[in-house]
Amino acid sequence: MEIKSKSIKLFCAVVETGSLLAAANKIALSTSAASRVISQLEDRLGFALFDRSGKQLTLTHEGTEFYRIAMESMRVWKKLEDFPKHKRSSKKLLRVAVLARHCSDVILPAVVTILKRNADHLRVTMDVHESRDIYYSKHSHPFDVGFGTLLSEHDDMKKIVLANLPYRLVVHRTNPLSERNSVALGDYADEDFILLSHEMLEHEHCARLHPPLKPEQIMAEVSSTQVALRMVNRNAGVHITDSLAAISVSQNCAAIALEDPLTIPFYVFWPVSSESLWPEIQDCVAEIARSILNVGIELTPEGRSFLEDAQSPAHPS
Repeated sequence: MEIKSKSIKLFCAVVETGSLLAAANKIALSTSAASRVISQLEDRLGFALFDRSGKQLTLTHEGTEFYRIAMESMRVWKKLEDFPKHKRSSKKLLRVAVLARHCSDVILPAVVTILKRNADHLRVTMDVHESRDIYYSKHSHPFDVGFGTLLSEHDDMKKIVLANLPYRLVVHRTNPLSERNSVALGDYADEDFILLSHEMLEHEHCARLHPPLKPEQIMAEVSSTQVALRMVNRNAGVHITDSLAAISVSQNCAAIALEDPLTIPFYVFWPVSSESLWPEIQDCVAEIARSILNVGIELTPEGRSFLEDAQSPAHPS
C-alpha cells in the first residue's frame, strides 16, 4: 500500500492535538475514517504508532521516531505546494543553513551584509539547526550553503574548515576564575557545570576538557549551547564551549583560555550536487571569515583564500 500525504498529515495532527477526534476534524474526516487511516498506516509500516492501552493515544518508541521524519516530510510537502508561488519571484533565493551556536554573533551579521549589498536581486531564507538534528532536517530544509561546527559525517556535503576554534571555560564575572588568563583542568575541577547532553557529538568531542564530576556538580544537561551559555549568564554554573560561541555572553561572563590545545572545526558546507558556489555565497563566506579573524581566531589557509579572493581587484566587494 502506498503511503499517502493525507495519512501522514492525519498522523501528525493526532500527535500535535493529542486527540483522534480533533485530528479528524482538522483533516475533515470522520472519526471512524481517521481511525481506519491510522490502522492502515500502521499495517503498511509494520509497527504500532500509538499505545492504545490508556485513555489517551501515546506514541510508541517507533512512533516517536516516525513522527520526526513525518514532520520533516510535511514541511517538504508544504514547500512543494508553495513552489509555483516562489517560482514567480523575480529575486534569486539564497538558502542558508546555520548551526545555532554561532548564528547571532557571526553568521547573521554576514548574511545581512550580503543581503543588503544585493537587495535588488537577492532574498534569503535561513534555517537554524541543532547539530544533532541536521542529518535529518537537511532533507526537509534544502540549502545552498551552511555554516557551523559540523561534527557528524555527511557524504552528500562538501565541507571546508574556515578556522579551528579553541575552547574556553565560560564563567560568570562574579566567579574568581574570571580574573585568570588561562586555566588547567585542575583549576576548575570543583566548579558546578552546565553540560551538553551525552548524545550530543560536541559532548564527546570535548570530553577530555571536563574534570571527573560528582553528581552534585552537574547543575544541568542541555541539548543547546545557547541555553547552556544563558544559564552561565545567570550564574548557574560554568560551561566549556568554543571561543566563537562564547561571544554571545561576553558582557556578563568571561571566556578563559584552556591550557589544553583542543579545537573544534568551523565549516562552510554545501551539497556535493552544487556545481560551484555563487559569487554572493563566496562573499558571504568571506564576511564570516573576516568576523572570525576580527575576534582574534586564526583562519585556515582555505579560510584565508576566501578572504583574499573577496579582496582581490577581480572580485570587488
